[in-house]
Amino acid sequence: MTFSERHLAQTDQVDLNPAAMQHVDESDAEPKFRAVVGRGGVRRGIRLESIYWDGLSWLLNGSRQSIGDVVEQAAAQVGGHSNLASMLRVVAFRWMWRRLAHMENVYSTENLNTLIQACPTPAIVLTKDKKIQFFNEPFMTMLKQRLVLGNIAQLSSGFRFVLDTQIDEAILGLAGKGKMVTTGFTATCAGKQLTGQMNLAMAPSHQKQMVIGYVVRG
Repeated sequence: MTFSERHLAQTDQVDLNPAAMQHVDESDAEPKFRAVVGRGGVRRGIRLESIYWDGLSWLLNGSRQSIGDVVEQAAAQVGGHSNLASMLRVVAFRWMWRRLAHMENVYSTENLNTLIQACPTPAIVLTKDKKIQFFNEPFMTMLKQRLVLGNIAQLSSGFRFVLDTQIDEAILGLAGKGKMVTTGFTATCAGKQLTGQMNLAMAPSHQKQMVIGYVVRG
């Protein structure tokens, strides 16, 4: 693993697989009829694809609103001469779109970098392709002190950082499971070597899979 001149890897966007995006389960597209009662007691029969019913239920999870409330609001918007089912599809998509935009903002690389910089102990972010995405000042201080470096410029040439655990294997074990992996690491530069241990956790980022490494012994 080599530091670039700026010591940071470039941020990549998520690589979306077109084939995966185009695949739709038959059950998702299957229309389902439901009778929904609004707060005013008005009963409406609505036919929507299963994925929209599921999406609305998921978005309303933990909310004080019900499907009946959403239908009532949508009906008020379209009036008596428009397609209520179409309006509900728009409502579901817009709601999901806004939720996605909010989450992408929260889990941005900028916020991830802030999280690393705020950590008082040595910490780095590693990409799946074994590049250092971010690091904080305590991490740099550790390297300079333990590798006896005169200045940061020495890290631009011949610096290597290797984990005892393969990053892709660590990501596979960490993704979506709320777990932590402890692994050893080795940093070398100018003939000097530093070994230690760090705890790995999944980095909160929507753009690509990365891990945060917190040094616990170095």
